[in-house]
Formats: sequence, structure tokens, C-alpha cells
Amino acid sequence: MWLLERLVPDAAANNLALAFQVEGRLDVSALQEALELLFRRYDVLRTVYFATGAELLKGVVPPSEFSIPLEEFDDFSPTPEDIERALRPYVTRRFVFDGRPLARAGLFHHPDGDLLCLAFHHLDYDIISGTVLVEELVSFYSDIVAGLAPDEELLTTVGAFTEPEPTEESLAFWREQLEDFDPAGLDLWCGSPDAADTTMRGDQVVHVLSAETRDVVKRLQREVRAPEAVVLLAAYDLLLAAHGAGPDITVGSPVSVRPPDAPRTVGHHTNVLPLRVYVDPQDGFRALVRKTRDTYFGALAHAGVTVDSISELVPRADSSWRNRLCRHLFNYFPQLGMTDFEVAGQRAWPIVVENGFSKFDLEFFVASADESITVTARYSTEKLDRADAKALLLRYESLLLSLAVDVDRPTGEIQVWSEQDRAVIDAANDTAKRFDPPNVVEAVYRHARDTPDGVAVQHGDREVTYRQIWDTAQITRARLTELGIGSGDIVALAAARSPELVSSVLGVWLTGAAYLPVDPEHPAQRVTYLLEDSGAKAVLTDRELTLPGTEDKPKLPLSPLTHAAPQGPPAEPLAIDPEAVAYLIYTSGSSGRPKGALLPHRAISNIAADYTVRLRATPDTATLWMTTFAFDMANLEHYVPLYSGGRIVIAPDEARLDGKVLRGLFERYDPKVVQATPTTLRLVLDHVEDLLAGRIVVTGAEPVPVTLAKRLLTTGCEVVNAYGPTETITWCTWGVVPADLGDRIDVGGPIWNIRMFVLAPDGRELPVGVRGEVCIAGAGVSHGYHGRPELNAERFGEHPEYGRFYRSGDLGQWLPNGNLELFGRADRQVKLRGNRIELGEVEATLLGHPDVRGAAVIVVGDRSADGRLVAFVESTADGDISDSLWEYARGELPRAAVPQDFLVVDALPTNANEKVDYLALELLATTHQSTRGGTGAAADASSDDELVNRLVALWQEVLGRDGVTGDTNFFTYGGHSLLGARLVQDVEEGVGVTVKLADLFSNPTPAALAAHIRQTGGVD
Repeated sequence: MWLLERLVPDAAANNLALAFQVEGRLDVSALQEALELLFRRYDVLRTVYFATGAELLKGVVPPSEFSIPLEEFDDFSPTPEDIERALRPYVTRRFVFDGRPLARAGLFHHPDGDLLCLAFHHLDYDIISGTVLVEELVSFYSDIVAGLAPDEELLTTVGAFTEPEPTEESLAFWREQLEDFDPAGLDLWCGSPDAADTTMRGDQVVHVLSAETRDVVKRLQREVRAPEAVVLLAAYDLLLAAHGAGPDITVGSPVSVRPPDAPRTVGHHTNVLPLRVYVDPQDGFRALVRKTRDTYFGALAHAGVTVDSISELVPRADSSWRNRLCRHLFNYFPQLGMTDFEVAGQRAWPIVVENGFSKFDLEFFVASADESITVTARYSTEKLDRADAKALLLRYESLLLSLAVDVDRPTGEIQVWSEQDRAVIDAANDTAKRFDPPNVVEAVYRHARDTPDGVAVQHGDREVTYRQIWDTAQITRARLTELGIGSGDIVALAAARSPELVSSVLGVWLTGAAYLPVDPEHPAQRVTYLLEDSGAKAVLTDRELTLPGTEDKPKLPLSPLTHAAPQGPPAEPLAIDPEAVAYLIYTSGSSGRPKGALLPHRAISNIAADYTVRLRATPDTATLWMTTFAFDMANLEHYVPLYSGGRIVIAPDEARLDGKVLRGLFERYDPKVVQATPTTLRLVLDHVEDLLAGRIVVTGAEPVPVTLAKRLLTTGCEVVNAYGPTETITWCTWGVVPADLGDRIDVGGPIWNIRMFVLAPDGRELPVGVRGEVCIAGAGVSHGYHGRPELNAERFGEHPEYGRFYRSGDLGQWLPNGNLELFGRADRQVKLRGNRIELGEVEATLLGHPDVRGAAVIVVGDRSADGRLVAFVESTADGDISDSLWEYARGELPRAAVPQDFLVVDALPTNANEKVDYLALELLATTHQSTRGGTGAAADASSDDELVNRLVALWQEVLGRDGVTGDTNFFTYGGHSLLGARLVQDVEEGVGVTVKLADLFSNPTPAALAAHIRQTGGVD
């Protein structure tokens, strides 16, 4: 408790209230006298504390020297519903550890009757003491008002009870019970990551279980032969496990450690026992209850070991303020609390006042009575929001109802969802839709037949009609057919974007074959690999290709566009099998070996038809084609116009990098639909933002910074954030960014005929607001990877309702509105020094800095030892902004997630798909590390300040780097929390003063820390 007081001085998490209201008025003098008698009776209520540095000394004030003044408040008239919150400021007023009482009394004159509120510090009081204190205070008051002498027995002074030292047997029990326990496994997959600096603010939601659920709980008690408290606790364990905790779980359980022969002992005599249970998904609920019961009663037998002592048995994995044993609490009270009572003949009733703080992520406070079971979810507002807490309560009730069906069913098979979860997700996946034309080939044929002179492609000064595109495609079909190419074959297309390339795609499809997009600018070795691995039967290209080892593959020039006048109606296409492969596209593989995904015609047809409607595309719509053909993001720019009968405007490659080139295209062709990655948009936006009004800008393929989205919105354009892996045809969601965008951005919901779900690592589907792996089923799913059966088995699966699906490897969650929010790649979650860190979260935070345009974060070094977080940023400011970035990051992120190095670059390197090239950044970071010092000559760091010089020497020794000066920031020069802990220890040994790690974070340079030491009286 004292540690929390020091770590979070503005919090009042240890302040507790005891309050009641009467129907009339209370006699002030009689109440004051009754309070004096009550506090005179109990030594523990007169116990005070003195803070001396890191220590807390206590003493008991003699009755004759102690007083508890009664504060009166006349202007107090909240509604009955608001009384609790109106009392909170009084209850949470901080107590000072300077010998003053750790209690106060307030009399609030309310129109409905006077209200007495006593506030205590938890060091002297716990909730169980409340019943005794109210009984005795009422007795004193009633006797005084009646003119009677107080009960002699109540005038006897009661000494403070001292809990006995724990036995060696109990210590051994807890040592064994918590052996090898990893507290990092307690975090939930819902809510927010730990805050950089906690306020410990909390809130609560109250939920009364239905009569049906109450009856089910009683039935479960009989069936599993366990008390109600154990049944409800086991269900709570299961709820936490279904939300990501465990399966090795500890839940805190408050218990009274009063002597059996003195249950009415007043004071702080409550201990929080960490009940450790392994929630095995193969076990039934009956088995889980049995384990929970044994753990609970075993812990009760050794409850005399204080929670602080138990905590010391578990190594601390990080520098967090949190209880290392449990992040969740279960507090069960049968027949909870006081009922209405009388005070000197006046009806009175208790008022429950919460302090508005929480030491735990989540606490279920269960009040059980004969007629009802009420569950109050108290939660940390830094970790969970109100919607999270409500959802957990509803799922808890649904879980209890489902357990009654079969108590021996493996718990891993139970879907812990509420009816609201099902309604949201079912509605989001209600995407079935028929469309016509059935595919892109049929659509182009109809345009060529019905509007033959309609412009299909604009490329520089060239305008190419649909009839030209179609007739040239027929020529390509004939040429390929002569080579024996037909259904099931692969034809490589190695060419720049052009009208000829557009017709070549159609020509390949008319043979029944599929195309392989190849970027001819890629290294010859990669192109050769793609041709060989794919088994391509021929190559259509717009240039000479010298590719060793591919001499046997026919290389044909793209068919030139026909300019002959059409003779009769266009030739009709062959029927397109929707399941036939339309194209084979290669993406980077984790092993470094590219893998090819086989996409069917149904996938292309579906996105073309859906996005035609969502983009409001018509024959008058121009769509800019900027994306390289070998990047599947080009599908929208290529196939939506062909499907809708609109125009493709082909942009030169320079338009992705040079905003002036892109501006020229806008002015000349006026495209309505523009698509680009966030990286491209950041590069070009300065030159085109005044021309974006009225256009639709589609972006995706990498996380979209909120700052970029907001800037786009200010231009007057419609911004769409889309999502979809290569294996599921480019985009499978559609998310219109709202004008009132907050600090988070989602990717929308599934498009036509796409179903999506979020999976836990064990394969269970997750409800709304719970993070897991995003999976995609439906029309967009590919046939798998070409020639990679082992990878297909790993990445593709079969859903009982949705059919074949793809595991994306992306972390995400459903939102209450049916949209999906993404959190980056699952494989971008790292663990450093015992802390789990989402690199995507760190990047998103840095993008919130006003001088940052782009950010990418990587890990350099051994993640199990000296690994460092390195942040690369594109800056809009002049000069080095490392210190500014560090200050910003430490205010927004947990300490362990603050990068140790900030490197400013002109532009983040990108790969062929216009995404950030993290491999290139790792190489750059490694090069930087090898040249940043540590063995070279030291910079002249000497100053006239001897203390600063001594600290500079310690900085250099701990960091292993030269060049340290009085202004060197420890944490931006390679330091992290563990090195910081070592430095703090070295300062204490070398300088002779005690410095906390928090002091180092606040004063990270030798000069600043020296000033802090002097200000606190450490050294002259």
C-alpha cells in the first residue's frame, strides 16, 4: 500500500468510505461525542504514520490527545442517484503521513435527510470493520441523544490486533504454489495496453443476473458439489481464460485473516490470496471446479502469509507498478452488507461510496442473496472501457447458462459470447449478394458490344476503346492457343502498365489460362525463380528479357492494339469457370523464398462488382492506375473500371514518388478514384491536397496513420481504408473514414460474399472487442499456394459454417458497430526483458508526434538479452528531434516500449509493393550500431561540476559508449529499464545517494540528475 502511495501520489486507491443516511436530522453535538467515543475505543483507529524517505513509521495516539473533528456541509443536494459520486471528492481527499489521523468524518445536510460519511485509509480499516463500527457508533449516538450512559462494555479500549508471523509451512506452501509462475500471462486480449504512467483511475458497472441464471447456478452447485462461491469463481477463471489470460491463471481473492475467536476485530485484516488454477481447455467444468475448490481451500489454510510476502516469492519481470501476482480479483460476499436500521428512532440506510480507483485490471464483486446475485465489475479505466466491462458481464452470464448444458463438456469448446456479440458479428457477415455481369471478361465483352467506342484506357495522349481492347485480346488468345496454351496453364506477363497489358490479361483469360504478373524491373534472379517455380508456359513482354535458364520458354511481344474498323459484332467469350485460376501472384515468404497464391475468377469478379457499387463507378468514372502490376493492390485500379465500363488512367511510375507528376495527371484527366498506400500518400500529398476535394481516395496495404487520414479528410475527399491480404484478393473490407475520426481508425466491414472472424491461438472464435488473428472466408479466398502443401495446411482451414478460410497473421478485433480494427502483424509482437511489445503500437504512437511524418520500429540485438528498440522516423522538422521524440514516447507508452534509439531518415525505405522495408531498416540499424561508439576516443565531457562528471563516467560505463556529455539522454543513447536499474544502483554505490528509477526517467541526463540530487538534498 505504501509503495502505491509513493508511485501514484495523486491516487486515492487506498481510501475507503463508511456512510449512511437518515430520514431526518442528526444532533451534531451528540454525533461528535459519539465519534470521539468510537475512536477512543479502538487503538487501530488512532494509529498514525510518519513518512521518512522510503520508510513508514507508525504510532498510536493516546485517546486524550486524539480528536476527529466533524466537518459539516450545508450545500449538499444531489439526487439520490448521484449521492455516491457527489461524496467521492470527500472520500478521495488524500491523507498525509505526518502523524495526522487517517480518518475523517463529514456530516452532509441533504434535503432528504442528513448523511454521515466516514473516510478511512486502508492501513487502519477494511470493509469488514464497517458493520462493527456502525453498530457501535449508532449505540453511542442513541444513548447520548436519550440521555443514557453508554454501554460500559463499549467504553473498554481495544488494542490493535497484530497478525502472527507466517509459519515456515505456509511460506513453503506458497513457494510451491507459485513456482515457475509467469505473471506476463495474465494480460487480457481486450482493452488497452498498460499506460506509461498510471493514474489508477477506475469505474464500475453493475449487473444483476437473471432469475434463470440464478437457478442455473444453484443447479450447478448440486451437480458439481461445490459452494456457490467456488462455482462462480471457476466460471470467472474460465471467462478470463476465454479472453486471453492463462491458461495458467491467478485470481486474487480477498479473505479475512481475523482470529476465528474474534471475527469482529476492527482494522485492516484482509489479505488477497493469489488463487492459481490451470484452466485446461480439455477439462470439463466439473474438473475445473474441483481444481478451483482445492486451490481455494488450500490457500485458506495458509492465508496468514501477507500478499506482500507472497509477492516476493515471484520474480519481477519488469518495472511495472502492478501486483506481480494477480491482475484480476474475485470478491464474493453472501448476504452482502447492512440492511436498513434505526438511529435513535430514525430510519437509516447504508450508502456505498466507491473511491473511483482500481488497483486491478478487473474485479468481480459478487453480492449473493436468496433472491438475487449481483455482479459489480470494477475495472481500471486505463485498461478497459465501460463497453468492455459491460461485455464481460454479459458474457459471464451467458457462460453460466451454457455450463449447465453439460458440465463435462471440454471448456475449450464453449463459445464465451453474449447474444449482443452474436448479433453484431452475424450482421457484419450477412454479406451474401448476387451480381451481374458474372465476371470481368463478360463485362468487357458487353461494353465492347454495347458501347464499342467507349474509352477504356487513357495513357498519355492515347485513348483506347473497349472494342480495341477486346479485339486485341482475341488476337492474343489466338497467338497463345497456337502455342498449345489452354485451361490450367500459366502465362507470365512481364510488362509495364499499358493498354496492351490490359488486353493481354483478357487474352490470357480467353484461353482458359491464368496470368503471372512479373515486374520486369525486378532482379533477373527473382524473375527467373518466378518463371521456373510457376511453370509458366510462355512470357508476354514489352521488352527484351535476358533470363538465364529460361531459354526454353517462349517469349512473345505484347499484341499491338488493333486499329482496324470492327467487322461485325465482337467475338463472344468462352464461359468462365468461377473456380478457375485467374492469376498466380508471388509475395515474400518468411523463409526468404517467394510463395505464389492462386486466385480464382470468383475472387476478382466479386471485388470488381462490389467496389463498382461502393465507388459509385459509372462509364463516366476515371480511375487512376498508379500501382505496379505485380502488386495485387492494382486489382481495384484495373478491374473495377473494366467491370463498370469506366476509364483506366495509366500513371507513370514517377507519380508514386513525385507529387508534381501526380498533380499533372489530376489536372489533365480528373480521375475520381485514386488509390495509394499511406507511404505514397505521405510523399505526394503536399502537391495535390488542394485538388482532392470530391475524389475518393482508397488506401491500405499497411497501417494508415490517423494523422494522415485526418489530413486527407480536411481536403474534402472521401477516404476509404481497405484491408485484405494477397491470399484473399486485395481488399476484403471497406471502411469509409468518418469526418469526426478520433484517435483510432478501423478498416470497415466485410464486402459482398466475404465472411470474417477473429481466432484465438487455440482456434476459438472471439467475440466483439477481443483481439486475435483475423481470418477471411468467402468468395475472395485463394486456392492456396502453388506447390506448397505444407504452407497450405498451415495457413488455410475449413470453417464449419463459412467454408474455406485464410489465416491472415494480422491481429485485429471486432468493434461494436461491426467493423474490424487492426493492430499489426501477429509476428510483430516482440518480448523484451519480460515485456510484450506491439511494434505497430509503438509506430502508431510516434506518428502522433507533430514533427513525425512516418515511423517504423524494429528490434536490434538479442531479444532475450540486450535487444534494443530502434525507431526510424521521417521528420518535418529541422535538426535532431530525438530528445523530443523520447519525451513524447515516454508520456504515451509503457517504459519498456519506449525506443532506445531514434534515427531520422529522409524517407523510410520501401519494397516493391510500396510497403516499409523492415529488412533494409534492420541492416541500417546494425550499421548504425557498429559506428555509434563504445571503443573510440571519448568526447570532451568534462565540466566544472564534479557531480556531473561522476555521473557522466557512470553513464559511459553502463551504456558501454563513449561520447557522453552532461546533456546525454540515457534512454536515447541506448539505455533501457534494466540498464537504468543498474545505473541507479551504481549511483547509490558511487555517489552515495539513493535515486529511484522514476527519478532517472524524469531526469535522464547527467546534468538533470545532478540537479535533482541537489534539490532533494542528496549532495551539496
